[in-house]
Amino acid sequence: ELLKLTNRRDLQAGLLSYAEQRALEIGITIAGGADIILLDEPTAGMSHSETDSAVALIRKVSEGKTLIMVEHDMSVVFGIADRITVLVYGEVIASDAPAAIRRNAAVQEAYLGTEAA
Repeated sequence: ELLKLTNRRDLQAGLLSYAEQRALEIGITIAGGADIILLDEPTAGMSHSETDSAVALIRKVSEGKTLIMVEHDMSVVFGIADRITVLVYGEVIASDAPAAIRRNAAVQEAYLGTEAA
């Protein structure tokens, strides 16, 4: 029920939509009792509504766990993370709370093309 796949339980995984397959992958991870969840671009290729559902699911299943996620959609990152580490060419340029990352001049320069003050 958490994954919202109950009505699709009789289908083979390969017949699920892309977003449903990603939800199933997350479900398999948490069913195994993982304390650390690693996600690589969990919302890539999803529509806006699918992304919103995935973010809600990730928030719910990662409560009380460590979540390490690689994601280029910053709205997804800011919607989930309580701490963000930003890398540019493999180098850490900032690691802080989301509000501080939004204000960070080096992050703005690297990802928004603005000049750091």
